[in-house]
Amino acid sequence: KFRGMNRQLFKLHLKETEFRFNNRNNNLYKLLLKMFRENPLN
Repeated sequence: KFRGMNRQLFKLHLKETEFRFNNRNNNLYKLLLKMFRENPLN
């Protein structure tokens, strides 16, 4: 059962929700793939 959100993860969740809302008309997979190719995690 969902009992709220972890305080440490709330800001991350808010940013993800904002990103998804602002890019709701785009293909998120292609957009994220492009972003990760330009800025790798390593």
